Amino acid sequence: MFGTYFKTAWRNLTKNRLNAFINTAGLSVAFICCILLSLTVYYEFSYDKFHKNAPQLYKVYALSHTATGDEKNGTMSYPAAPSMKANVPGIIKSTGVIYGGTGIMYKEKEVDKNILLVDNDFFSMFTFPVINGNANAPLAGIGDVAISQTAARAVFGNENPVGKLVRVKISGEWKELAVSSVLADFPDNSTLRYDILARMELSGDYASNKNNWNNQNHPVYVQINPNTTQQQVENGLRNMVKQFHLADEKDLTKRGFRKDENGDMFAFKLAPFTSLHFDQEIGSGGTVSKPYLYTLVLIAILVLVIACFNFINLNVARAFTRAREVGVRKTIGAGKKQIFLQLWVESFMLCLIALVIALAVSYPLLTPFNALFVEKLKLTTLIQPAVIVSVMAGVVLVSFLAGGYPAWMVSRFKTVEVLKGKVSVNRSVYLRNSLITFQFVMASLLICGTFIIYRQFDHLRAAPLGFEQENIISIPIKNKENSSAYIRQLRASLASNPEVVSISGSSGNIGIGLDHSQSTMAMGFDYEGRQIFTNLLTVDYDFVKTLGVKLISGREFTPEFTSDTSTATDGNVVVTESMAKQFGKSDALGITMTDTSGPHWTIVGIIPDFHLFSMNEKMMPLTLTMNKHNQIGYMLVKVKTGNPARTMETIRATYKTIEPDNTLTPSYVNENTERWYEKEQRLSKIFFTSAAIAVLLSCLGLFAIVTLVMQQRRKEIGVRKVLGASIAQITSLLSKEFLFLVLLAFAIATPIAWYFLNQWLQNFPYRINISWWIFPVACIVVLLIAFITISVQTIRASLANPVKSLRTE
Repeated sequence: MFGTYFKTAWRNLTKNRLNAFINTAGLSVAFICCILLSLTVYYEFSYDKFHKNAPQLYKVYALSHTATGDEKNGTMSYPAAPSMKANVPGIIKSTGVIYGGTGIMYKEKEVDKNILLVDNDFFSMFTFPVINGNANAPLAGIGDVAISQTAARAVFGNENPVGKLVRVKISGEWKELAVSSVLADFPDNSTLRYDILARMELSGDYASNKNNWNNQNHPVYVQINPNTTQQQVENGLRNMVKQFHLADEKDLTKRGFRKDENGDMFAFKLAPFTSLHFDQEIGSGGTVSKPYLYTLVLIAILVLVIACFNFINLNVARAFTRAREVGVRKTIGAGKKQIFLQLWVESFMLCLIALVIALAVSYPLLTPFNALFVEKLKLTTLIQPAVIVSVMAGVVLVSFLAGGYPAWMVSRFKTVEVLKGKVSVNRSVYLRNSLITFQFVMASLLICGTFIIYRQFDHLRAAPLGFEQENIISIPIKNKENSSAYIRQLRASLASNPEVVSISGSSGNIGIGLDHSQSTMAMGFDYEGRQIFTNLLTVDYDFVKTLGVKLISGREFTPEFTSDTSTATDGNVVVTESMAKQFGKSDALGITMTDTSGPHWTIVGIIPDFHLFSMNEKMMPLTLTMNKHNQIGYMLVKVKTGNPARTMETIRATYKTIEPDNTLTPSYVNENTERWYEKEQRLSKIFFTSAAIAVLLSCLGLFAIVTLVMQQRRKEIGVRKVLGASIAQITSLLSKEFLFLVLLAFAIATPIAWYFLNQWLQNFPYRINISWWIFPVACIVVLLIAFITISVQTIRASLANPVKSLRTE
């Protein structure tokens, strides 16, 4: 029985090839979008779910209720992890995680691998399996080190690494450690990523700061008892804050802090570990916002809905051309259920064919798609039983939604009316027009979104940052402990090169280089009753000159003043204008800070504010120091050249003679600052592609509907031509109804687009204003595309010979 349905359905589909092609093409494109975007969302939401203890894992963060709003801080001090485990009921395990540098050496072979310093609880908290060596306590001793499979192969080749002595470069110093374990490589969807793991106690400043609660430089993770709630543990953390006097209420009150419902101005809180991938404040690595993922889901749904509406419109319109077929079937005994099933089977077959095509096309598209999203998506994810069931259920649902109504409507045709030709086409006009309007509302929303997102992205890229981006080369330094010597050597080597203007260095990169690293340091202190807060950047001579920043007053660092080279808290500093204003004096130049609770600085120069970080963040006060205890991480070389590629090669080759083991890649600063906005760039591309697909599908459906309408009105067109109507008049008559629907759709979409896009722009401290002209321009674009689509058929119908259409009369 069902075999007959499928055979009949296949004959009908092959008989109406244009209709079948349009439906299949539309659904295939929609399914491709759904597959790729769903894989992305599924991958992002799978982050850190592989840990067996995931429900009990949390990150500790500090929450401060400042005068300007709540602030979160995810960094802790060295005593935090052990103190929480020892003093807070419910916390059964804890570990800090701090970056320890790069470099591991075995015999004479040195390999650049990242080092994380952790506590021994790390391995029982997180699910990173030990595949060789000590599985119970990989870092039981301070002299132990654990390495990943990839690191083991890179360092030892086929040799068994367990028990071997290696030298690991931690905090700039080589330390001899014994390999205790080899760990499986971390999964791609892991927040924590490692090559080498060693004990926290090996950190360079651990001995001097192990009891210092004010030196906060790393995150802390805890595991709580399954029988304890998050609220109970947070109450225990409140008691610990009081026990260790970690919040001075009088000082916080003076600084304008507010109390929360518990009476706390400052408190430690817990964030579920699986939520960190979506938390841009305290998360680490490549965080992503949930609204961004929901936007991807919404786009996939909109594209699928547009394709389904095409399906409904075409099947409803074609239903009236199949009315006699239905009448004959009913005459020979077919019931409503049988006719419904026959028509639904056709819809199901089309959906199934579209799904197969979508899967086949999605595979080669994964490579460019992964490059766009910087993900590692695989179609094998779809092979999981639960996913297969969900996909098939989705196909059945789509076939019911798209084909169910037309099938139900046709099955209710009355036999006598059908055979007498009394079934009116006008019965479907309202539904058809409503669906076309809705389709173009969705397409118009995506087009407006594309315009606004692109303009905001362009605004972020083009806005002045307060320093020169062009012709500055940033070179990551591998052996940071030798950075001062390297800078002196590079200056000497390039002194005679006319293309080199100046050379300097900084502790943090300007923008995001090819090493994908960007760090920051900050400090807060009191000065004459005022709370001062500033970002810190350790620099070398000529930093201000290299960035092309003009001094407001004073001077920058020069070798003539030995006091410029500071100790940890003493020496001369250059500050930005907003930093200077915090002192509350008409001229901050020459201010010397002598308060023993803060730094002992003397301000020798004031410069304009500039964006050390992207324009997604507010510009913050900044202090430049030449602190000899903070290592320079990046060299900055300003050049004057007409051939950037050749100059880059010259600089790279020269630097290679100074630090030959450096495999890190230099880059131009203007390229680094572009990387600040990769997320906005991706979103812009997604919206552009989605808008193009939405318009394509809408126009594809519109083209098919116009084709059917022209067939139904061919005799009317013939009569009008005989009576003297011109091609332009006929084209205008046939087009205006559909163009009105497109115009109505845009009128509906405009206020919706303005509201939601304006809400989206509020997330940016530096943003564009939505210009009124964007919407008329977008409307003209949509109308023009729709008019071209409609005109293809209306002009063709107008040019047809009226004798052929009237011959049967």
